[in-house]
Amino acid sequence: MSDAFNPKGSSPTVKPKKGDDDQYDTSASGSTPVPGLRLGETSDALSLHTTGLPPHRPGGLYDEFPAELEADDLPPLYTDDPDAAAPAPLLPPGGGGGSSSLLGRHAGYLLSPSHRDKSTGHECYMDRRLDTDPAFLQKHIEMCALTPPRPFVQVRGTHTETVRKGDKTEKREHVDFDVRVELTPFLYSDINTRASWRELRTADNFEKVRRGTVFAVRAPGFGGRSSSSSSSSTTRPGVDPATTTTTPASEEAGPPGLAEWCHRYCASHAGLKTFLLRRTVAGFDEEAVAAKLEALVRNTGYRGRTTVRFPVEDAAVEVFNQCRTNRWRLLAWLRWLTYLTLLFVFTWPWLFFRTKRFEVAVAEWHFSRFVFVPAGNGSGRREFVSVSEEQWYNMWARAIWKAVLGRRQGTLDQQDLIAAQAAQGLSFDEAAAGGGMAGTVGGFHFGWGGDN
Repeated sequence: MSDAFNPKGSSPTVKPKKGDDDQYDTSASGSTPVPGLRLGETSDALSLHTTGLPPHRPGGLYDEFPAELEADDLPPLYTDDPDAAAPAPLLPPGGGGGSSSLLGRHAGYLLSPSHRDKSTGHECYMDRRLDTDPAFLQKHIEMCALTPPRPFVQVRGTHTETVRKGDKTEKREHVDFDVRVELTPFLYSDINTRASWRELRTADNFEKVRRGTVFAVRAPGFGGRSSSSSSSSTTRPGVDPATTTTTPASEEAGPPGLAEWCHRYCASHAGLKTFLLRRTVAGFDEEAVAAKLEALVRNTGYRGRTTVRFPVEDAAVEVFNQCRTNRWRLLAWLRWLTYLTLLFVFTWPWLFFRTKRFEVAVAEWHFSRFVFVPAGNGSGRREFVSVSEEQWYNMWARAIWKAVLGRRQGTLDQQDLIAAQAAQGLSFDEAAAGGGMAGTVGGFHFGWGGDN
C-alpha cells in the first residue's frame, strides 16, 4: 500500500465558519446515477453517508437489475443504505479512463521535467533559478501542487502452478486477473472547472521529515536537533533564571511556511540538495473498500489469492540543485552501468550521506473530510468532494466483477462501465458468453483459480 495514499484517519476536521467556501470549492458537476445492485447483505458497520448530492435522476445511465438474474449471480452492495444509490459525477463527456489527457498534466508549468519515471510518474527538475531564487521555487512548487496525484484501486488474483522440468518440479505464480480503476476524476467536485478540495501545507513541527538533513527529524525544540538560536527564554526581574520556562521560538510562530522553506533551501550551502513535494490522497477508506472487493471476488467462486492494493502515481515532484553529480544521477544508462559493475555499492552510500533533503511540502487532495457539527453531541460528519466509497463501489462493482470473470489485465475505463450497463438487460449466461466469460461460467459455480 502506497505511503501517499492515506487512510480515512488523515481526513481533517473542518469547523463550519464564514468564508469556508473560499478555501474549498465544493461545487458539483453534472451527475450520473449509480447502479442499483441489490443483494441481501447486512449493512456495513461504518457510517459513510453522503452529503449535498442531488436526488436520483430517472432515465440515467444505470437501471435496476432485471428479475431474470439470480441474486447469487450479482456482486454485493457496499451497503444496504438507500442513500448509497445517490448519483455521482464520473467523467466529463468524451473522457476516457486516463486522467493525463483530461487534466492536461504539466499545463502552465514554469519548467518542463528534466526526468520523469514512466512507471511511477516521479518528476525531477533541475534549473539554476530553482537554486537561487526562492520566489521562483515557491511559484514552481505551487504550480506543481495544482496537478493531482493519480490514485488507483488494483484487484489482483494469483495462484501457484507446479511445473515439471525433467526430473525436477518447480512452483510458478500465475496471474489470473489484474485490473485497476483510476480514482483521479473523483478528486474533483467539477472536473471541467477543476474544483477540488486540495491543500498545500508544510510539515508540522512534531512531524518527522527531512528538514535539510540526511535523516528524518522533528523541528528543533520539538524532539529534533537542539539549537540555541531556536529557543527564547523570557526572564522577569526577581525571578530565578533557572526556573524560567524556555519556549522554542518556532512554537510561538508556528511551523515555517512554504516561502520560508524555499528561502532555507536556496540559502543552503550543501553541495547536493533536493526539495521534494509530495502529493497525497486523504479521506479514502481503503480498508472498507478492500473488504468489499475481496468479497466480490470470492462471490465469483475464485479460490486463488486475492490482493487489493491502492497504488498512487505522480505522487512526488523533486527539485535537484544543478551540478554535474545530479545530472549524472538522472541518467538511466549510467545507473544501469553502476548496477552491472557493482559500483552502486560505493556510489549509493556516498550520494545518500552527501545529499541534504528538504521533504517538507505536501499537497493533500481530500476525497472526504469531517465537518464539525456543534449541535447535538458535538460530533462530526463526513462529506465527500464527489462520491462516497459506497457510490464508487456500486458504480464499478459490476464492471470489476465482469473483468475478474473475463481474466482481464489492465485499467478499466468508461467503456467498461458502458459494457456492464449494456449487460444488465441480459441473463447471466448471455452476459457471460457475450463478455468472453463462457469458459468460466462453470467455474463460477464450482470454483476456479485454485493452486495446482
